[in-house]
Amino acid sequence: MEHKRIAALLLSALMLLGVLSGCQQGGADVKPSDPQQQQQPAATVTDYANDPDWFGTEDGKTVTLNFWCGIQPEYGYQQMVDNFNEEYAGRGVQVNFNKYSNDADGNTQLETYLLTGNYVDVFIGYGSRDRLFARGDAGMLYDYSEYLSTVGFDVAKELGENTAQEYIRDDGTVWGLPTKFDNKGWIMINADAFKAAGVKIPYGGWTYDEFRSACRKLREKTGMYAMCWGFGFDAASKLAYVSGVLTPNAYFTDETLSETNLDHPVWIEGLQLVRDTLDEGWALPLAEDLAGKKDTVKTEFLTGKCAMFGIYSQLRLAMDTATYPHDFVTALVPFPVPSEEYAAYKTQANQSYSGDFISIASSCEYKKAACEFVRWYIEGGMNPIILAARYPLWNGNDTQEILDVLSTHANGTVDPESLKHLFEVDRSAFSGSGYVSGHDGDIKDIIWEEWQNYLNGETESAEAAMKTAKQRADQVIKESGSLIAG
Repeated sequence: MEHKRIAALLLSALMLLGVLSGCQQGGADVKPSDPQQQQQPAATVTDYANDPDWFGTEDGKTVTLNFWCGIQPEYGYQQMVDNFNEEYAGRGVQVNFNKYSNDADGNTQLETYLLTGNYVDVFIGYGSRDRLFARGDAGMLYDYSEYLSTVGFDVAKELGENTAQEYIRDDGTVWGLPTKFDNKGWIMINADAFKAAGVKIPYGGWTYDEFRSACRKLREKTGMYAMCWGFGFDAASKLAYVSGVLTPNAYFTDETLSETNLDHPVWIEGLQLVRDTLDEGWALPLAEDLAGKKDTVKTEFLTGKCAMFGIYSQLRLAMDTATYPHDFVTALVPFPVPSEEYAAYKTQANQSYSGDFISIASSCEYKKAACEFVRWYIEGGMNPIILAARYPLWNGNDTQEILDVLSTHANGTVDPESLKHLFEVDRSAFSGSGYVSGHDGDIKDIIWEEWQNYLNGETESAEAAMKTAKQRADQVIKESGSLIAG
Protein backbone atom coordinates (compact mmCIF):
# COMPACT_ATOMS: atom_id res chain seq x y z
CA MET A 1 0.00 0.00 0.00
CA GLU A 2 2.81 2.42 0.88
CA HIS A 3 4.56 1.69 -2.43
CA LYS A 4 1.34 2.30 -4.40
CA ARG A 5 0.76 5.58 -2.58
CA ILE A 6 4.26 6.77 -3.39
CA ALA A 7 3.90 5.73 -7.02
CA ALA A 8 0.77 7.87 -7.25
CA LEU A 9 2.57 10.69 -5.50
CA LEU A 10 5.39 10.52 -8.06
CA LEU A 11 2.94 11.27 -10.87
CA SER A 12 1.45 14.15 -8.91
CA ALA A 13 4.88 15.48 -8.05
CA LEU A 14 5.89 15.67 -11.68
CA MET A 15 2.80 17.73 -12.42
CA LEU A 16 3.43 19.95 -9.42
CA LEU A 17 7.08 20.59 -10.21
CA GLY A 18 6.37 23.79 -12.07
CA VAL A 19 4.20 25.06 -9.23
CA LEU A 20 6.70 24.16 -6.52
CA SER A 21 9.52 25.93 -8.25
CA GLY A 22 7.74 29.15 -7.44
CA CYS A 23 6.87 28.21 -3.85
CA GLN A 24 9.43 28.78 -1.15
CA GLN A 25 7.61 28.04 2.09
CA GLY A 26 5.12 25.38 1.01
CA GLY A 27 3.23 25.45 4.32
CA ALA A 28 6.27 24.67 6.46
CA ASP A 29 6.88 26.39 9.78
CA VAL A 30 10.28 27.60 8.59
CA LYS A 31 10.93 28.92 5.13
CA PRO A 32 13.05 26.43 3.15
CA SER A 33 16.30 27.89 1.98
CA ASP A 34 18.23 27.46 -1.22
CA PRO A 35 21.73 26.12 -0.42
CA GLN A 36 23.14 27.99 -3.41
CA GLN A 37 22.01 31.26 -1.84
CA GLN A 38 23.31 30.31 1.61
CA GLN A 39 26.97 29.82 0.70
CA GLN A 40 29.40 31.74 2.87
CA PRO A 41 33.13 32.39 2.69
CA ALA A 42 35.02 29.44 4.17
CA ALA A 43 38.03 29.31 6.42
CA THR A 44 41.37 29.31 4.60
CA VAL A 45 42.46 25.77 3.70
CA THR A 46 45.30 24.98 1.31
CA ASP A 47 43.78 21.94 -0.44
CA TYR A 48 40.02 21.69 0.11
CA ALA A 49 39.46 18.84 -2.34
CA ASN A 50 41.79 16.47 -0.47
CA ASP A 51 41.15 17.59 3.09
CA PRO A 52 39.12 14.85 4.87
CA ASP A 53 37.97 17.38 7.47
CA TRP A 54 36.59 19.84 4.93
CA PHE A 55 32.94 19.38 3.98
CA GLY A 56 32.32 22.40 1.78
CA THR A 57 32.99 22.77 -1.93
CA GLU A 58 36.32 21.88 -3.50
CA ASP A 59 36.97 25.54 -4.18
CA GLY A 60 36.63 26.45 -0.52
CA LYS A 61 33.04 27.63 -0.16
CA THR A 62 30.79 26.78 2.77
CA VAL A 63 27.56 24.94 1.94
CA THR A 64 24.25 24.93 3.81
CA LEU A 65 22.13 21.82 4.23
CA ASN A 66 18.37 21.98 4.66
CA PHE A 67 17.43 19.73 7.59
CA TRP A 68 13.77 18.80 8.13
CA CYS A 69 12.00 17.17 11.07
CA GLY A 70 8.51 16.99 12.52
CA ILE A 71 9.11 18.49 15.97
CA GLN A 72 9.08 22.15 16.99
CA PRO A 73 12.52 23.81 17.12
CA GLU A 74 12.14 24.84 20.77
CA TYR A 75 12.25 21.22 21.92
CA GLY A 76 16.01 21.05 21.46
CA TYR A 77 16.20 20.94 17.67
CA GLN A 78 17.24 24.54 17.20
CA GLN A 79 19.86 24.12 19.92
CA MET A 80 21.13 21.01 18.14
CA VAL A 81 21.42 22.91 14.86
CA ASP A 82 23.12 25.84 16.57
CA ASN A 83 25.63 23.46 18.15
CA PHE A 84 26.48 21.93 14.80
CA ASN A 85 26.82 25.29 13.08
CA GLU A 86 29.18 26.55 15.77
CA GLU A 87 31.30 23.39 15.67
CA TYR A 88 31.48 23.32 11.86
CA ALA A 89 31.73 27.05 11.21
CA GLY A 90 35.29 26.63 9.92
CA ARG A 91 34.78 23.25 8.29
CA GLY A 92 32.67 24.23 5.33
CA VAL A 93 29.14 23.19 6.28
CA GLN A 94 26.16 24.74 8.03
CA VAL A 95 22.62 23.47 8.63
CA ASN A 96 19.29 25.26 8.25
CA PHE A 97 16.34 24.00 10.32
CA ASN A 98 12.91 23.39 8.74
CA LYS A 99 9.83 21.79 10.29
CA TYR A 100 7.18 19.75 8.52
CA SER A 101 3.97 18.34 9.98
CA ASN A 102 4.21 14.65 10.76
CA ASP A 103 0.76 13.86 9.41
CA ALA A 104 -0.66 12.74 6.07
CA ASP A 105 -0.47 16.18 4.48
CA GLY A 106 2.98 16.93 5.88
CA ASN A 107 4.45 13.63 4.71
CA THR A 108 2.94 14.13 1.27
CA GLN A 109 4.57 17.55 1.09
CA LEU A 110 7.91 16.09 2.21
CA GLU A 111 7.77 13.32 -0.37
CA THR A 112 6.84 15.78 -3.09
CA TYR A 113 9.95 17.79 -2.27
CA LEU A 114 12.04 14.61 -2.26
CA LEU A 115 10.69 13.47 -5.62
CA THR A 116 11.16 16.84 -7.26
CA GLY A 117 14.57 17.50 -5.73
CA ASN A 118 13.54 20.65 -3.92
CA TYR A 119 14.50 22.08 -0.54
CA VAL A 120 15.37 18.85 1.37
CA ASP A 121 18.88 17.55 2.02
CA VAL A 122 18.62 15.61 5.29
CA PHE A 123 15.46 14.75 7.21
CA ILE A 124 14.02 12.76 10.07
CA GLY A 125 11.33 10.31 8.99
CA TYR A 126 8.71 8.72 11.20
CA GLY A 127 6.51 5.65 11.11
CA SER A 128 7.46 2.13 10.16
CA ARG A 129 10.47 0.70 8.38
CA ASP A 130 8.13 0.02 5.46
CA ARG A 131 7.75 3.76 4.88
CA LEU A 132 11.54 4.17 4.89
CA PHE A 133 12.04 1.37 2.38
CA ALA A 134 9.16 2.57 0.18
CA ARG A 135 10.81 5.98 -0.10
CA GLY A 136 14.10 4.33 -0.94
CA ASP A 137 12.56 2.11 -3.59
CA ALA A 138 10.92 5.19 -5.11
CA GLY A 139 14.34 6.78 -5.60
CA MET A 140 13.92 9.47 -2.95
CA LEU A 141 16.82 8.47 -0.71
CA TYR A 142 20.61 8.29 -0.93
CA ASP A 143 22.38 5.08 0.06
CA TYR A 144 25.05 6.15 2.55
CA SER A 145 26.39 2.67 3.34
CA GLU A 146 29.67 3.36 1.54
CA TYR A 147 30.26 6.44 3.68
CA LEU A 148 29.60 4.44 6.87
CA SER A 149 32.13 1.87 5.76
CA THR A 150 34.68 4.59 4.95
CA VAL A 151 34.48 6.15 8.41
CA GLY A 152 34.37 2.77 10.16
CA PHE A 153 30.82 3.11 11.49
CA ASP A 154 29.70 -0.42 12.35
CA VAL A 155 25.91 -0.27 12.57
CA ALA A 156 25.62 -3.43 14.68
CA LYS A 157 28.20 -2.17 17.17
CA GLU A 158 27.01 1.43 17.32
CA LEU A 159 23.23 0.95 17.13
CA GLY A 160 22.73 -2.73 17.95
CA GLU A 161 22.50 -6.04 16.13
CA ASN A 162 18.76 -5.66 15.63
CA THR A 163 19.26 -2.31 13.93
CA ALA A 164 21.73 -3.85 11.50
CA GLN A 165 19.38 -6.73 10.76
CA GLU A 166 16.33 -4.54 10.30
CA TYR A 167 17.68 -1.50 8.47
CA ILE A 168 20.53 -2.73 6.28
CA ARG A 169 19.08 -4.22 3.10
CA ASP A 170 20.25 -7.61 1.88
CA ASP A 171 22.45 -5.88 -0.71
CA GLY A 172 24.01 -3.66 1.97
CA THR A 173 21.99 -0.56 1.17
CA VAL A 174 21.38 1.92 3.99
CA TRP A 175 18.66 4.47 3.22
CA GLY A 176 18.25 5.56 6.79
CA LEU A 177 19.04 4.57 10.35
CA PRO A 178 16.94 4.89 13.51
CA THR A 179 18.30 7.44 15.95
CA LYS A 180 16.15 7.15 19.06
CA PHE A 181 14.98 4.38 21.30
CA ASP A 182 11.57 4.23 22.90
CA ASN A 183 9.48 1.75 24.81
CA LYS A 184 5.89 0.77 24.08
CA GLY A 185 5.41 -0.67 27.56
CA TRP A 186 5.98 2.39 29.80
CA ILE A 187 3.54 5.02 31.02
CA MET A 188 3.64 8.47 32.66
CA ILE A 189 2.61 8.91 36.29
CA ASN A 190 2.16 11.84 38.63
CA ALA A 191 4.85 11.04 41.20
CA ASP A 192 3.48 13.58 43.70
CA ALA A 193 0.04 11.95 43.60
CA PHE A 194 1.59 8.54 44.25
CA LYS A 195 3.38 9.90 47.32
CA ALA A 196 0.22 11.60 48.58
CA ALA A 197 -1.71 8.34 48.24
CA GLY A 198 1.01 6.32 49.93
CA VAL A 199 1.68 4.27 46.80
CA LYS A 200 5.25 3.22 46.17
CA ILE A 201 6.48 4.17 42.68
CA PRO A 202 6.93 0.84 40.84
CA TYR A 203 10.29 1.53 39.26
CA GLY A 204 10.98 -2.17 38.80
CA GLY A 205 7.50 -3.11 37.62
CA TRP A 206 4.27 -4.36 39.19
CA THR A 207 1.32 -6.71 38.69
CA TYR A 208 -2.33 -6.14 37.77
CA ASP A 209 -3.38 -6.65 41.39
CA GLU A 210 -0.85 -4.06 42.57
CA PHE A 211 -2.05 -1.72 39.85
CA ARG A 212 -5.69 -2.14 40.96
CA SER A 213 -4.71 -1.44 44.56
CA ALA A 214 -2.84 1.70 43.49
CA CYS A 215 -5.82 2.89 41.45
CA ARG A 216 -8.12 2.48 44.45
CA LYS A 217 -5.82 4.43 46.77
CA LEU A 218 -5.15 7.17 44.25
CA ARG A 219 -8.86 7.73 43.65
CA GLU A 220 -9.79 7.62 47.33
CA LYS A 221 -6.93 9.67 48.76
CA THR A 222 -6.37 12.29 46.05
CA GLY A 223 -9.78 12.59 44.43
CA MET A 224 -8.10 12.34 41.04
CA TYR A 225 -8.87 9.77 38.41
CA ALA A 226 -6.14 7.20 38.85
CA MET A 227 -5.84 6.47 35.14
CA CYS A 228 -6.46 8.11 31.79
CA TRP A 229 -6.02 5.31 29.27
CA GLY A 230 -5.59 7.71 26.36
CA PHE A 231 -7.66 5.61 23.97
CA GLY A 232 -8.50 8.72 22.00
CA PHE A 233 -4.82 9.58 21.85
CA ASP A 234 -3.65 6.16 20.62
CA ALA A 235 -5.79 3.05 21.10
CA ALA A 236 -3.27 0.71 19.45
CA SER A 237 -0.64 1.39 22.13
CA LYS A 238 -2.94 -0.08 24.80
CA LEU A 239 -3.08 -3.33 22.85
CA ALA A 240 0.71 -3.45 23.07
CA TYR A 241 0.56 -2.92 26.85
CA VAL A 242 -1.76 -5.86 27.31
CA SER A 243 -0.13 -8.26 24.86
CA GLY A 244 3.54 -7.44 25.52
CA VAL A 245 4.12 -10.49 27.69
CA LEU A 246 3.11 -12.72 24.75
CA THR A 247 5.86 -11.52 22.40
CA PRO A 248 6.43 -12.85 19.77
CA ASN A 249 2.98 -14.48 19.91
CA ALA A 250 1.01 -11.34 20.70
CA TYR A 251 -1.21 -11.68 17.64
CA PHE A 252 -0.40 -15.04 16.10
CA THR A 253 0.02 -18.53 17.53
CA ASP A 254 3.16 -19.18 15.49
CA GLU A 255 5.29 -18.01 12.58
CA THR A 256 2.94 -19.55 9.99
CA LEU A 257 0.51 -16.65 10.66
CA SER A 258 -2.34 -19.08 10.04
CA GLU A 259 -4.26 -18.42 13.26
CA THR A 260 -4.53 -15.54 15.74
CA ASN A 261 -3.82 -15.79 19.44
CA LEU A 262 -6.53 -13.37 20.54
CA ASP A 263 -8.39 -15.74 22.87
CA HIS A 264 -5.29 -16.23 25.03
CA PRO A 265 -6.00 -15.61 28.76
CA VAL A 266 -3.55 -12.68 28.73
CA TRP A 267 -5.76 -10.79 26.27
CA ILE A 268 -8.84 -11.52 28.37
CA GLU A 269 -7.18 -10.47 31.64
CA GLY A 270 -5.90 -7.25 30.08
CA LEU A 271 -9.29 -6.25 28.72
CA GLN A 272 -10.88 -7.06 32.08
CA LEU A 273 -8.35 -4.82 33.84
CA VAL A 274 -9.40 -1.90 31.68
CA ARG A 275 -13.09 -2.60 32.31
CA ASP A 276 -12.50 -2.79 36.07
CA THR A 277 -10.85 0.63 36.18
CA LEU A 278 -13.82 2.11 34.33
CA ASP A 279 -16.50 0.31 36.36
CA GLU A 280 -14.89 1.28 39.67
CA GLY A 281 -14.61 4.92 38.64
CA TRP A 282 -10.83 4.81 38.83
CA ALA A 283 -10.32 5.80 35.19
CA LEU A 284 -11.51 8.73 33.12
CA PRO A 285 -14.83 7.62 31.56
CA LEU A 286 -14.41 6.14 28.10
CA ALA A 287 -16.64 8.71 26.39
CA GLU A 288 -14.59 11.59 27.82
CA ASP A 289 -11.35 9.84 26.94
CA LEU A 290 -12.39 9.36 23.32
CA ALA A 291 -13.83 12.87 23.08
CA GLY A 292 -10.51 14.32 24.20
CA LYS A 293 -8.70 12.52 21.39
CA LYS A 294 -5.19 13.92 20.97
CA ASP A 295 -5.52 16.44 23.81
CA THR A 296 -5.98 14.13 26.80
CA VAL A 297 -2.34 14.51 27.85
CA LYS A 298 -2.84 18.27 28.08
CA THR A 299 -6.37 18.33 29.46
CA GLU A 300 -6.34 15.38 31.85
CA PHE A 301 -2.79 14.51 32.89
CA LEU A 302 -0.98 17.86 32.90
CA THR A 303 -3.90 19.56 34.63
CA GLY A 304 -3.81 17.03 37.45
CA LYS A 305 -7.15 15.35 36.71
CA CYS A 306 -5.58 11.90 36.44
CA ALA A 307 -2.53 10.37 38.10
CA MET A 308 -1.45 8.09 35.24
CA PHE A 309 -1.51 8.38 31.49
CA GLY A 310 -1.21 5.42 29.15
CA ILE A 311 1.76 6.47 27.03
CA TYR A 312 4.95 8.46 27.52
CA SER A 313 5.80 9.81 24.08
CA GLN A 314 4.47 13.20 25.18
CA LEU A 315 6.94 13.59 28.04
CA ARG A 316 8.24 16.73 26.36
CA LEU A 317 4.93 18.42 27.23
CA ALA A 318 5.42 17.55 30.89
CA MET A 319 8.76 19.37 30.78
CA ASP A 320 7.21 22.44 29.15
CA THR A 321 5.78 24.21 32.20
CA ALA A 322 5.69 27.54 30.37
CA THR A 323 3.06 26.24 27.94
CA TYR A 324 1.45 23.73 30.30
CA PRO A 325 1.77 25.09 33.86
CA HIS A 326 1.77 22.40 36.57
CA ASP A 327 3.65 21.84 39.80
CA PHE A 328 4.02 18.06 40.01
CA VAL A 329 6.83 15.73 38.98
CA THR A 330 6.25 13.20 36.21
CA ALA A 331 7.84 9.76 36.44
CA LEU A 332 7.97 6.92 33.94
CA VAL A 333 7.16 3.36 35.01
CA PRO A 334 6.51 0.05 33.24
CA PHE A 335 2.94 -0.99 32.53
CA PRO A 336 1.94 -3.80 34.93
CA VAL A 337 2.03 -7.50 34.02
CA PRO A 338 -0.85 -9.93 34.68
CA SER A 339 0.83 -11.75 37.60
CA GLU A 340 4.13 -12.91 39.06
CA GLU A 341 4.03 -15.68 36.47
CA TYR A 342 5.22 -12.99 34.06
CA ALA A 343 7.83 -11.48 36.38
CA ALA A 344 10.46 -11.71 33.63
CA TYR A 345 8.50 -9.04 31.73
CA LYS A 346 8.12 -6.56 34.59
CA THR A 347 10.57 -4.05 33.10
CA GLN A 348 8.85 -4.36 29.68
CA ALA A 349 12.34 -4.57 28.13
CA ASN A 350 10.97 -6.57 25.21
CA GLN A 351 8.82 -3.57 24.27
CA SER A 352 11.80 -1.39 23.43
CA TYR A 353 11.96 -0.21 19.84
CA SER A 354 13.72 2.36 17.68
CA GLY A 355 12.59 5.11 15.36
CA ASP A 356 13.17 8.62 13.99
CA PHE A 357 15.06 7.55 10.87
CA ILE A 358 17.68 9.96 9.58
CA SER A 359 17.95 9.95 5.79
CA ILE A 360 19.63 11.89 3.01
CA ALA A 361 17.68 12.99 -0.06
CA SER A 362 18.94 11.42 -3.26
CA SER A 363 18.86 14.91 -4.80
CA CYS A 364 21.13 16.40 -2.12
CA GLU A 365 23.96 18.21 -3.90
CA TYR A 366 26.38 18.07 -0.99
CA LYS A 367 26.34 14.42 -0.01
CA LYS A 368 29.70 14.40 1.77
CA ALA A 369 28.53 17.21 4.03
CA ALA A 370 25.18 15.48 4.55
CA CYS A 371 26.88 12.22 5.54
CA GLU A 372 29.05 14.05 8.04
CA PHE A 373 25.98 15.68 9.59
CA VAL A 374 24.24 12.29 9.83
CA ARG A 375 27.23 10.78 11.63
CA TRP A 376 27.52 13.77 13.97
CA TYR A 377 23.79 13.67 14.72
CA ILE A 378 23.79 9.98 15.62
CA GLU A 379 27.00 10.10 17.66
CA GLY A 380 25.77 12.48 20.34
CA GLY A 381 24.88 15.55 18.31
CA MET A 382 21.18 14.84 18.83
CA ASN A 383 21.47 14.97 22.63
CA PRO A 384 19.73 18.37 23.00
CA ILE A 385 16.51 16.85 21.59
CA ILE A 386 16.21 14.72 24.70
CA LEU A 387 13.93 17.63 25.58
CA ALA A 388 11.52 16.22 22.98
CA ALA A 389 11.59 12.80 24.72
CA ARG A 390 13.88 11.55 21.94
CA TYR A 391 16.39 9.31 23.70
CA PRO A 392 19.54 8.46 21.70
CA LEU A 393 19.86 4.91 20.41
CA TRP A 394 23.64 5.22 19.97
CA ASN A 395 25.50 2.85 22.30
CA GLY A 396 28.30 5.37 22.70
CA ASN A 397 26.08 7.70 24.68
CA ASP A 398 26.65 7.77 28.41
CA THR A 399 23.43 7.51 30.42
CA GLN A 400 24.64 10.11 32.87
CA GLU A 401 25.20 12.59 30.05
CA ILE A 402 21.59 12.10 28.98
CA LEU A 403 20.40 12.60 32.55
CA ASP A 404 22.56 15.69 32.86
CA VAL A 405 20.78 17.25 29.89
CA LEU A 406 17.45 16.52 31.51
CA SER A 407 18.49 17.82 34.91
CA THR A 408 19.59 21.06 33.28
CA HIS A 409 16.44 21.66 31.30
CA ALA A 410 13.61 19.71 32.96
CA ASN A 411 13.46 22.10 35.96
CA GLY A 412 12.31 19.43 38.38
CA THR A 413 9.43 18.29 36.20
CA VAL A 414 10.72 14.74 35.58
CA ASP A 415 11.80 12.15 38.13
CA PRO A 416 15.43 11.25 37.27
CA GLU A 417 15.26 7.94 39.15
CA SER A 418 12.60 6.65 36.79
CA LEU A 419 14.69 7.63 33.78
CA LYS A 420 17.66 5.72 35.18
CA HIS A 421 15.51 2.59 35.25
CA LEU A 422 14.30 3.22 31.71
CA PHE A 423 17.85 3.64 30.43
CA GLU A 424 18.93 0.41 32.09
CA VAL A 425 16.89 -1.38 29.44
CA ASP A 426 19.04 -2.40 26.46
CA ARG A 427 18.54 0.45 24.00
CA SER A 428 19.87 -1.59 21.10
CA ALA A 429 17.45 -4.50 21.51
CA PHE A 430 13.91 -4.09 20.29
CA SER A 431 11.38 -6.67 19.23
CA GLY A 432 8.07 -4.89 18.79
CA SER A 433 5.07 -7.21 18.81
CA GLY A 434 6.70 -10.18 17.09
CA TYR A 435 5.56 -11.67 13.81
CA VAL A 436 4.67 -9.07 11.18
CA SER A 437 1.79 -9.71 8.81
CA GLY A 438 0.29 -7.86 5.89
CA HIS A 439 -2.89 -7.11 7.83
CA ASP A 440 -1.69 -6.08 11.29
CA GLY A 441 -3.67 -2.85 11.05
CA ASP A 442 -6.87 -4.71 10.19
CA ILE A 443 -6.42 -7.09 13.12
CA LYS A 444 -5.75 -4.27 15.58
CA ASP A 445 -8.85 -2.46 14.34
CA ILE A 446 -10.90 -5.59 14.95
CA ILE A 447 -9.54 -5.96 18.50
CA TRP A 448 -10.26 -2.33 19.32
CA GLU A 449 -13.81 -2.61 17.97
CA GLU A 450 -14.48 -5.64 20.17
CA TRP A 451 -12.86 -3.94 23.15
CA GLN A 452 -15.22 -1.02 22.74
CA ASN A 453 -18.20 -3.35 22.52
CA TYR A 454 -17.28 -4.85 25.88
CA LEU A 455 -16.31 -1.57 27.56
CA ASN A 456 -19.64 -0.07 26.46
CA GLY A 457 -21.59 -3.06 27.83
CA GLU A 458 -22.66 -4.44 24.45
CA THR A 459 -20.73 -7.71 24.95
CA GLU A 460 -21.30 -9.75 28.10
CA SER A 461 -17.72 -10.61 29.01
CA ALA A 462 -14.09 -10.02 28.15
CA GLU A 463 -13.84 -13.66 27.15
CA ALA A 464 -16.74 -13.29 24.70
CA ALA A 465 -15.24 -10.11 23.27
CA MET A 466 -11.87 -11.70 22.57
CA LYS A 467 -13.50 -14.86 21.20
CA THR A 468 -15.35 -12.71 18.65
CA ALA A 469 -12.18 -10.77 17.88
CA LYS A 470 -10.36 -14.04 17.18
CA GLN A 471 -13.13 -15.32 14.93
CA ARG A 472 -13.17 -12.12 12.90
CA ALA A 473 -9.37 -11.91 12.64
CA ASP A 474 -9.07 -15.58 11.67
CA GLN A 475 -11.60 -14.95 8.92
CA VAL A 476 -9.39 -12.15 7.60
CA ILE A 477 -6.53 -14.64 7.47
CA LYS A 478 -8.65 -17.21 5.66
CA GLU A 479 -9.89 -14.74 3.07
CA SER A 480 -6.46 -13.23 2.44
CA GLY A 481 -4.78 -16.58 1.84
CA SER A 482 -1.47 -15.25 3.14
CA LEU A 483 -0.71 -12.51 5.61
CA ILE A 484 3.06 -12.57 5.29
CA ALA A 485 4.27 -9.09 4.49
CA GLY A 486 6.17 -8.72 1.26
